[in-house]
Amino acid sequence: MKKWRVLLATVMLTFVAACGNDQAAEFSDSFEKAATTAEGSTVNLYMWGGDVGINSYIDDYVAPRLKKSYDVELNRVAMVTAEFIRQLSLDKKADRQVGTIDVVWINGDNFRNAKEAGLLRDGLMERVPNATLLNETAQQSDAGTPTEDLELAWGNVQFILHYDAAKVDNPPKSFEEIRRWTEDNPGRFTYPEVTDFTGNAFVRHLLYERYGDELNQNVTIEDSFWDDMKTWSPNLWKEGQTYPKTLEQLDQLYASGDVWMTMGFNERRAEGEVMNGIFPKETRALVLDHSIASTHFLAVPFNAPNPDGALVLIQELLSPEAQLVKQGPEYWGDGTSLDLTKLDADDQNAFEELGDGMTYPDTEQLQERSIPDYGPDVIDAVREEWSRVTK
Repeated sequence: MKKWRVLLATVMLTFVAACGNDQAAEFSDSFEKAATTAEGSTVNLYMWGGDVGINSYIDDYVAPRLKKSYDVELNRVAMVTAEFIRQLSLDKKADRQVGTIDVVWINGDNFRNAKEAGLLRDGLMERVPNATLLNETAQQSDAGTPTEDLELAWGNVQFILHYDAAKVDNPPKSFEEIRRWTEDNPGRFTYPEVTDFTGNAFVRHLLYERYGDELNQNVTIEDSFWDDMKTWSPNLWKEGQTYPKTLEQLDQLYASGDVWMTMGFNERRAEGEVMNGIFPKETRALVLDHSIASTHFLAVPFNAPNPDGALVLIQELLSPEAQLVKQGPEYWGDGTSLDLTKLDADDQNAFEELGDGMTYPDTEQLQERSIPDYGPDVIDAVREEWSRVTK
């Protein structure tokens, strides 16, 4: 018995030591080698899962292509971005060198937080061949935070509103006119809470209306701004006593007719919702006096268990073919992150032939009103101070 106890203890110590000595897998030296190494493996993509069209794009279009082209299985894991950043932070603190996440969909202050905590791998530009096709301006920074090769641009969109033209005869043309419109149509407009990316962005548009670029130099939001927001609240849905917690909830209110407008980053996103009978058939785009342009990204965590599989997946997601389908109305309608001038003639023509949808805004108008986003300090200030509006 004593010998068996000694043997068991030895086995247990060996097992614990082995677990403690697990080392993070490294990227292969070349993409070709990474593709070979990844064959037969599974790659885990963690992403927000609140949109049916986006989920279908990944599951029904990307996953089969990845399997056919690289013999790699794609496992999509739906999770709020802040939650998987928290999971990676816990991994970092526990020195867990082999985690569960291979690729993350990320942007904004979530990227900033991940960058500051050292949660992401660098060197993506040189390892993903299709990264050479990216729009250099879109790739440069993420909501004011330099990307520094820690993430690659996946899509490029702008903020607009959509409205039901069957109910809104004379849509407002500016953010100030929205305020006046709600006085005549109480309860028919709202925006998500500012903990939500879209809700925070809506308030940032109002800040830009008042402060312009000045807020980047001095992040001081006057009390009068929040007083005005609070005064506006009684004209909103539920008299401003409550707000949708997410864009998904706002979309549901719009789809059911409780409110007559919705909003979001992605000027083409409503086309598929109308085609699928979710949004009202008279849904139309509403571009106001300024529109924040936003880029979203893909990144690889520091402890990705299958980093070569991650490279293969990102290569596929940045291919002209996958980007074209992503921008089309069938699944998502998300703007491409590629520089079309870098594509061959056939691919350029394919993007141009996507044409205009019934719910798309005027492209020239959208470009003319495009503004850069504020930096992360303003995003934080909105999140911290907006509570004055709800008290």
